[in-house]
Order: sequence, then C-alpha cells, then structure tokens
Amino acid sequence: MFELSTDCSNPQELRGGDYDAYDALYLGDFSCPDYPNNFSSHPETLAEAVRIVKDQGKQCYLRLYAVPSNHELDAVKRVIETATALPFDGFEVHNMGLLRVLRELGCATPLHLGVFGNLYTHETARVLKEYGVTRVYPNPELSLREVVFIKDQTPIEVLIPVHGKIPLVISETCFIMENAHPGAEKCSFFCAKGHWLTRSQGDWSLKDAGRMTLSGKDLCMIEHMDLLAAQGLKHFFVQGHGEERARVATIGRAYRAALDAIAAGEPTASAASLASLAGLAEMGLCNGYYFEGAGQQYVGRQ
Repeated sequence: MFELSTDCSNPQELRGGDYDAYDALYLGDFSCPDYPNNFSSHPETLAEAVRIVKDQGKQCYLRLYAVPSNHELDAVKRVIETATALPFDGFEVHNMGLLRVLRELGCATPLHLGVFGNLYTHETARVLKEYGVTRVYPNPELSLREVVFIKDQTPIEVLIPVHGKIPLVISETCFIMENAHPGAEKCSFFCAKGHWLTRSQGDWSLKDAGRMTLSGKDLCMIEHMDLLAAQGLKHFFVQGHGEERARVATIGRAYRAALDAIAAGEPTASAASLASLAGLAEMGLCNGYYFEGAGQQYVGRQ
C-alpha cells in the first residue's frame, strides 16, 4: 500500500544499518563520487549490494551522480552499464543528459528524477515521462498542494520526503575542502563529521556535506502522515545522507508505525514518536515548504 524508503551510500552503511522499517533503499551518494566505496561510482560493489537488498525483500534503486562534468560521463556510463545487467528496480537521475544516455543505451529499468532535477511543474513531469521517468522528487520549495497537482495532472509517481534535512544546493567542488581545510592536498573525508554554517546571531543554520548543503532543521511530517495518505500519496522518503545508521533506523520505525496505523484505520498521532524525533534534531524540526511557509516553521497536528 505504501513504500517507505531511505538512502545508503556504501557497503559499510548497508551492512551496518538496520533497515527493517523500510520497503526500499536508494543506493549511493549522488553528491560526491569520491565518497568511500560510493555505490554511485564503484560498479564493482553493485552486484553484492543488490543481492543483500533483495534478500531482505526490499526494492533496490541506484542513485547516479547528480552533476557529472563532461570528463566524468564515461565513468558514469560504466556504472550504468554494470547496473543495467543487475535487477535494480529503478535508477535515479538528476539531469536530462543522463536521461538521454540511458535512453540511447536502451535502458528498460524504470527511471526516477532526483531532487536536483528541479521539478517545479506538471508540464515538466509530462516531458520526463516521455523519457521513461516513472517517479519524480519535486523541488523542495513546492507546497503540498503543488505536489499533489503534479501527481494528479501527469499522472506520475511522486516521492515525498517526510523526514530529514532538506537538500538545498549541490556543487562540483567541496566546500569543506576549500574553506574548512584550505590547503589540504587530498580528500580525507572531513564530511564524515558534522559541519554547520551558522549566522552570527545563532538563529539560522545549514549543514554542509562537502559538495551538498542541506537545511539545518529536520523536515518532520510524522503528525501529518494521514493527510499525505488522504491526498493519494504513497511513496515516502527519509533523508539519511550523512546521518548515523542508528538514527535512520529510529526514524524509520516511527514512520513505519504511522503508516501501519493508517493502513489499519487507526490514529497515527503519537506524542512519543514526535518527542523521539525532536530529540534527534540538532537544530529543531520544520515542515519544509509543504504548508506554504518559508521552510523554517513547524506546524503540529491541529
């Protein structure tokens, strides 16, 4: 009835995490090809990863590098060539160039548009559907009303982020290497530790993950899952990029309980779940732009 998914960057995270609450995993870190053993840039890791995920009875998707330059396209193509021979349930792409590459390769695997595809309208979704895209991740600045309109007017599957930091900006270069560790000759994966961009007054913050910047506050829709389901939305995503696997597991259990309650026709609101999720959020909770705010406010269940 519902699909709850999250992301997993490399074999260490896959083997070391508890993903029992999830129905699907997006494999790979689409923001940085240099991340250790990244599924998105290490084709030799994919066969075993797919086997592990499938043995757990889950859907398995591969995230492709979001912003490849011309000289990186051949490396991405090698990943695609390996992946197309494996039983992936979908490939996530973020740009039209890779969509064309996949089309020219005769890819029969369903395609998903990722967050940095910058989807704002149903007309764009219609064009993408002609290219074989079956699922889209709308731009985070869209309201719930606008997201539902895209779903209804295309129609197309819509992946709804329900928890975690919101991806805002992606770059070909690493902010941490250039600013926090200037002069470093090679990547030492400083992004494994938390890096925060905070305004001097202390009332505004962002999390930096090297090549990607995310919101400081955690998106949280735990009190509104029944509303999302009532709008006909079925595919929900927990953003786990750069987060400890124990945290991802705790969040997944909270949302799995809410979805199970919806399926059983039972109340979904849980003060204990909300308190648990709030305790994990270093900078607090928000609802993103779903309720047509500025992305910083949290609106509880009315």
